[in-house]
Amino acid sequence: MVNFNYTHYKLQPIYRFSVALIFFALALISRFTFLTHATGGPFVTFYPAIILSFYFCGTFPGAMVAVLSGLAGSYYFIPPYNQFSGHIHISNAIIFFSITSTLIGFFISRLHRYIEETNVILNNEMIGSMMLRDRKIIWCNKAMSTILGYTQSELLGSSTKMLFADEAMYETVGRNAYPLKSGAPYRTQFEMKKVDGHKVWIEISGAAIPYDSGLSLWLVNDISKLKALEEELKHQIDHDFLTGLRSRAWFMEQATIELHRASRFNTPLSLLMLDIDFFKLVNDTYGHQAGDIALKSVAQFMQKILRDFDMCARMGGEEFMILLPQTNQDKALEVAERIRLFIQNTQVPLPTGESSLQLTVSIGLSSLSSKEDNIDDLINKADKALYQAKHTGRNRVCVAGLPDSQPSDSQETVL
Repeated sequence: MVNFNYTHYKLQPIYRFSVALIFFALALISRFTFLTHATGGPFVTFYPAIILSFYFCGTFPGAMVAVLSGLAGSYYFIPPYNQFSGHIHISNAIIFFSITSTLIGFFISRLHRYIEETNVILNNEMIGSMMLRDRKIIWCNKAMSTILGYTQSELLGSSTKMLFADEAMYETVGRNAYPLKSGAPYRTQFEMKKVDGHKVWIEISGAAIPYDSGLSLWLVNDISKLKALEEELKHQIDHDFLTGLRSRAWFMEQATIELHRASRFNTPLSLLMLDIDFFKLVNDTYGHQAGDIALKSVAQFMQKILRDFDMCARMGGEEFMILLPQTNQDKALEVAERIRLFIQNTQVPLPTGESSLQLTVSIGLSSLSSKEDNIDDLINKADKALYQAKHTGRNRVCVAGLPDSQPSDSQETVL
């Protein structure tokens, strides 16, 4: 985009007034050279000088040229020549010239201000801007280079297809955005590809240019930091900060989805509720740091045994929950026993190095038995089975609906 404001921005006031005087002098010479006073139209050559002075030099230099043009026109080109007169037709001519010059100055100043504001908006270094014709870049600002790493010359004339990290997204934008309608901008978010191959999340907003249906203006905003913050916040919401397991809220949402899937396709589903035995004694004896180590260790032990699509979450305190899709009660009991034995037989070293913990866990198990069951039903059944395990010796697995199950052959103590 051509910037017509170099003179106005770069020159000092004295030089801008000087340039305006040069415009006036050229207009005066042209008037004497091409249009003699006998041909009429005394102010005709001064209008271009006034327009150029207002536009390139600013309001005050433009007003100066307008005044000088009025005086020169009335002195040299309106009879009686070489003198000022108050004759009525001279006054009318000067009034007409003054009004038209004022209107010219007003509209040129407004146009100049509008172009300045537009340039400030488009030529910033934060929000990318590009003009497209048939999805090819015909103009872009410096911010596009900052965001994508390409030079402006490399971008000009290029298809926007090379900027899309995903070709399918390029086709999607083409279908959804085009043809752009005047007054109905298109807005979306996706990943673009930088010159070094790295991806950057951007938000684009495109609008049609009313006077040319093939032309569109697009604003491009780098939202990578915002996306990273969103991902971080989502991770914090979806995960337990201490163990790295899924959070209670995430688990309940996904467990409900899995239960509906299991009911719909008539596939088995089981749930384990696990509690670390004598956890308060660990905290009281070794301190809360040892308690945190115990929680993280149990989480790691479970993850070593579970499948990738099994869901494990810390529900609070020393209580964990595991959802086992496509797993019937017998298979779930085997998984629960493997977890229990693995934890029982694995020493957890303490940071002091002087001793280690031998942990045990109690587990309650429930399985989907009816399409009428909801996730709360499964949890309540597993919770009752866990209560049974805690009150019949700990370090054992109890199955909901069974009088007793899998007694432990280990000691109850964890120390």
